[in-house]
Amino acid sequence: MTASSPLVQTGLLAHRGASLLRPENTLESIAVTAEMGVLWIETDVRTTRDKKLVMVHDSTLDRTTSGSGYVAQTDLAEIQKLDAGSWMGPEFAGMKVPTMKAFLTDICALGLSLQLEFKEDKGREEELVDLVCDELEEYWPADGPSKLFFSGFSERCLRRASVRMPNVQRALALTCVPRDPDRLAEETGVTIMHVQDDFTDEAALEAIRASSVEFGVATVNDPQRARDLLDGGVQQVLTDDPQLLSNNRYVAA
Repeated sequence: MTASSPLVQTGLLAHRGASLLRPENTLESIAVTAEMGVLWIETDVRTTRDKKLVMVHDSTLDRTTSGSGYVAQTDLAEIQKLDAGSWMGPEFAGMKVPTMKAFLTDICALGLSLQLEFKEDKGREEELVDLVCDELEEYWPADGPSKLFFSGFSERCLRRASVRMPNVQRALALTCVPRDPDRLAEETGVTIMHVQDDFTDEAALEAIRASSVEFGVATVNDPQRARDLLDGGVQQVLTDDPQLLSNNRYVAA
């Protein structure tokens, strides 16, 4: 059966931007992704202690900045003083953690499409979604729902997003392909599911092919594996390497 009209039609999502080449989720990572001709970027959004939005994957600052501690327990002003590039190499020193406003501004200016993943703090799911939707309503183009979708592991986040911005599609992040993807999609109100590559074997691909849900697999950095997945029924792969596929666009043989 497979998804008849997938939202992401290029087969590739740049995972946290060009994260193989530039520090993840930075504005520089966006710019390089666009230069390579990739159309879709995946990124992560979190709240700070003072209820501002920043693009950070981890719950803590330790791995990708010169700081330490939880993002949710640090004010934006403190985060903006940190170096978000040196961890990857000295040539990237001085790069900063972008706010969501800055990130959206660059995405729109470059004509890119966005998968926005909610990185919630348990118990504050609705607060995160409301802050994100408030900024999207202000800075995202009114005619842009087809260039945006939400994702997350939290069904609570996705339910709140369906209330706030019902025209924006939603993706449920999972470890493995569920036994009945279509039933789970109906229960959760999503049209897309993302699963982990390590759990996507031939049996999983068979379930994907039998489903009408749009499927993505993360994180895939081997070109042959990416093509095998796309040939096997997956609609999109998430990759750290924007040049993973020839011309950054997959065309089935």
